[in-house]
Amino acid sequence: MSGESPGKAQNNTPLTVEMVESLSEAELERLIDELKERIASLKAQRRELIDEIKGVREQRMKLIEEKRQLVKKLMDLKAKKNELLEELKSIKEERDKLREEYKTKKQQLEVARKLAQSEGNLAKISLGRLQRRLQELEWRQMTSVLPPHEEQRLISEISRLEELIERVRKARQQMLSLMELEVEVKALRLKIRDLHEKANSIREEVGRIKNEMSEIYKKIEEYNSKIDALTERIKELSPMIDDLSKQIDALYEIYKHARKRFRDLRIAKQLNMRLDELKKKREELKKKYERGEPLSLEELKMLFSDVDELVS
Repeated sequence: MSGESPGKAQNNTPLTVEMVESLSEAELERLIDELKERIASLKAQRRELIDEIKGVREQRMKLIEEKRQLVKKLMDLKAKKNELLEELKSIKEERDKLREEYKTKKQQLEVARKLAQSEGNLAKISLGRLQRRLQELEWRQMTSVLPPHEEQRLISEISRLEELIERVRKARQQMLSLMELEVEVKALRLKIRDLHEKANSIREEVGRIKNEMSEIYKKIEEYNSKIDALTERIKELSPMIDDLSKQIDALYEIYKHARKRFRDLRIAKQLNMRLDELKKKREELKKKYERGEPLSLEELKMLFSDVDELVS
């Protein structure tokens, strides 16, 4: 694999754990350094995405809470609007009832005024003077002896006075009823006007609430759009983070295997060096033994023991 980066196989094929076995010690060393850098880079990218998704989620939660407050305010306004509409309905019913009563009283007032016009002068006559005159005539009738024609004239006069007194009383009663009706009609007119003004005030308040609700609906739609956009961003970031985590895990497995392979090669190299040294030393001891030169216990052990025992 000389002449190319150990991080990739030929034809841009991703490096696998199995392919690590074919790398030399130098290639493994370069690969380990490359993998460390690559893993560190991927972890940095993942950290950036995690920080971003955390920020997006916090922003989304903030918007959701603000939207919840708007929805609560909207529900409160809706309840207030319904309450006002119920009050307006009650006022209209009361106003309609008063209008019917006003119409009836107005008709009664017109009749009373016509009667007052025809009998109005009678109400101005002094009732006390008529009653005193009646008493005088009745006293005269009881205490005097009169000729028949005088007696008849006196009776006629008494009858006329009694009738007039009754008419005056009725005229006065009619005038009193007229004044009472005028007061009632005026009071009803004022009540109707007050209810009309109150109804208009409630309509204005309902209109204001509807306008405010309309603005809140628009804001809620804006919040929905922002929340949906953030939700989509979270959906985009999550698989990207998962993909980076998988890449990191895969590279880390290769990294661990490359380190183990590198360590094994180092150990094997050191073992071969020891074997070479041991063989050289045994050759020297063999020649010394063949010349009949004395050997120490350690030297005899090195000369006649198995190689595996000596390098283990």
